[in-house]
Amino acid sequence: MSARSMSGAGITDAAPSVVTGSLIRASDVDEAAGRWPQYEAGLRWLDDFVTQPHPELGRPGAVCPRLAPALHARAVWLATVDVPAYTADQAVLAGRLLMQLFNDLARQSDRADTTLLGFFPDLPADRAADFIDGGHRLLRNEFAAHGLMLGEFHQASTVGSVHNRALPVMRSPEPMFAVRTMTPHDLLFADQPDTPPAERLAYLLHFDRHVSARLSSAARTQLYARIAAARTASRTGASS
Repeated sequence: MSARSMSGAGITDAAPSVVTGSLIRASDVDEAAGRWPQYEAGLRWLDDFVTQPHPELGRPGAVCPRLAPALHARAVWLATVDVPAYTADQAVLAGRLLMQLFNDLARQSDRADTTLLGFFPDLPADRAADFIDGGHRLLRNEFAAHGLMLGEFHQASTVGSVHNRALPVMRSPEPMFAVRTMTPHDLLFADQPDTPPAERLAYLLHFDRHVSARLSSAARTQLYARIAAARTASRTGASS
């Protein structure tokens, strides 16, 4: 029985690892054609959906307005991660590994443009939601504390656009985590459905620390009002 097939017992010393040779720039994928089919599928999805406008998005512009400039700057990196078990705990370890790798890569180019996509090609489709979404829930504020955003993508994702919750913008053909720096735009993601008030408050405080200096005075006023509301909700246990 492989370590990956075990439920968790006996693998406490095992940790995720980046597959040797898998770290490449998105712009160099053609040079490794056929070796990393997950990259080819993922990049087709980025080209056909993520970097394009969508009639159901609820706003003008691309689904992700940051990605095309990052691709143009050759600042998008791809890596394949091997995990010993498909559990949320292992997803957390994988996310932290990708955070460390992102920080190393960001020293080589503009940190604001750098994006890292970590692929999990061996992750079964019926385990993807628990692994990717479960890991994201546990890691979201940990990444925010470092001024980073963690995106969660898989084939069965139900995460919708901020402007149209019915459009599943995180539904990708390959399961992956995406790591990038936090931007002023990310204030939109503070109020995700079902986010507990204490977690919302923590996210807003991290956002304030890392991003508020780049906001207009009006946006900072709005941010501080949202922090005050989240702090009150956290004390009272209200949902909003």
